[in-house]
Amino acid sequence: MAKVPGYKIVLQFDSKTLVGYRNHSMDAEADFAEATTGESTNQWKEYQPMFKGMEFSVDGLYDPTAGTNTTTFDEAYDLLAAGTKFVAKYGGTDVGSTYWQADAYIRRVHVDGPYDDLASYTVDVLVTGEPVKSTVV
Repeated sequence: MAKVPGYKIVLQFDSKTLVGYRNHSMDAEADFAEATTGESTNQWKEYQPMFKGMEFSVDGLYDPTAGTNTTTFDEAYDLLAAGTKFVAKYGGTDVGSTYWQADAYIRRVHVDGPYDDLASYTVDVLVTGEPVKSTVV
């Protein structure tokens, strides 16, 4: 069974990665409505899937300078402040790897500056609409 190193999974903001990234995550979820009736077997609750959602998150070491094909935390903050929709792409980077792509908004930005450690950030991205699952070619 093939393993995928975490550093090969990235979250991109309009085709740019966030400078200083260390960790990425993707959460997909579904909301359920209770569908229990008097006819439910032995009074066991029943559920019906309703709405689906997806969220991406990235965290890393704060670096205010962007390089080639990267964006900064400050630029991510600007997307949040302006309520700007952008294209988010999350997943592998190698040929044959799976990735998800969708329109998205920045939901949350956070910077942590501990006295005895390096400054770090977290950016949470909320997908709007249905994501497209694809394969890197």
